[in-house]
Amino acid sequence: MINNIVALIPAYNPDRKMTELIQELKNEFSTILVVDDGCSKEYDEVFAGIEKDVTLLHHEVNMGKGRALKTGFAYVMEHFPDAKGVVTLDADGQHTVSDTINCCNKFLEDPKTVVFGCRDFLSDTKIPPRSRFGNRLTSRLLKFCNDISLSDTQTGLRVVSYACLKDLCEIKGDRYEYEMNMIFRLKELGIPFVEVPIEVIYIEDNASSHFNPIVDSFKIYKVFFKFILSSVVSFLVDIILFSILVHLIPDKEPGAEDLALLLFIEYQTVLSTWIARVFSGSVNYCINRQVFKKEHQSKGSAARYLLVWFVQMMLSAFFVYTLVKLLHSNATITKMFVDLILFVCSFKVQQLWVFKADKGEKKENA
Repeated sequence: MINNIVALIPAYNPDRKMTELIQELKNEFSTILVVDDGCSKEYDEVFAGIEKDVTLLHHEVNMGKGRALKTGFAYVMEHFPDAKGVVTLDADGQHTVSDTINCCNKFLEDPKTVVFGCRDFLSDTKIPPRSRFGNRLTSRLLKFCNDISLSDTQTGLRVVSYACLKDLCEIKGDRYEYEMNMIFRLKELGIPFVEVPIEVIYIEDNASSHFNPIVDSFKIYKVFFKFILSSVVSFLVDIILFSILVHLIPDKEPGAEDLALLLFIEYQTVLSTWIARVFSGSVNYCINRQVFKKEHQSKGSAARYLLVWFVQMMLSAFFVYTLVKLLHSNATITKMFVDLILFVCSFKVQQLWVFKADKGEKKENA
């Protein structure tokens, strides 16, 4: 019997599968919490059948899975202060009790972690194509755009620490986006992720799933979209100034004796790149401070950004100058091509280093 972890089930119009799940759970968990998320009256009989085995909370109207989870977390904080954590399960029978216990045992090995019960989307042929595509897509985007390694982003089987429940109650989102926002918040708090393989159970080809591969995936890479927007704004400033300056600054073909001087000071392509990048870099930094905003953002981000900006400017100037001279290409078009490549590299560097909180600052603000 698990006494120090509360089992939490958000339920909306559940059927007999939830009843069967609770009959098994009650033999393993001393506390089971079910949130009736504004279910129709026709489901009163289902809840009446489990009421003696669980603590039952009610929403008067349907408010969404995210709100139901937050209702449950708040109740645990108020009524079970001695609990070490909470395990969340879906009400549709997709999580087995044995997998739930395995996840809880893994959590108890280190209660500072968050445990995700993850399905195998690479090799398990029982997973419907829609779910396989959606999860693999979002997992890869999550890794690239948010530096989060998680093979199953949509799993509802999670074990979280009691210590982070207050933060989880403050996360935005009341419906299915809440679970994705929870991943972002836990990552931001610096809580380690642990994955436990679980059995794949899909009933009627997962026809009841509300996951939309396009809409829900957008919630993951919206940070990348914001970065693109900030880069577009700064790019427009950069390219417009560059296009003007490259025609205003006289072009002087360097001779062998003064090549170095002209390359760094007088040559029109390089000098135009430098001046344009100073203005666009200032715009880009101000916007990206908000794009990559963290709860405890490093105070050294300005110095790090300046270093990345300088290196990126030098690389841009060097490659634009070299390609223009070798290929006799248009300077503006060449700059657009070079800066597009540098853009992708810059995104990862800013995400992982420039705007990342220092360890000392995290501890100080914890």
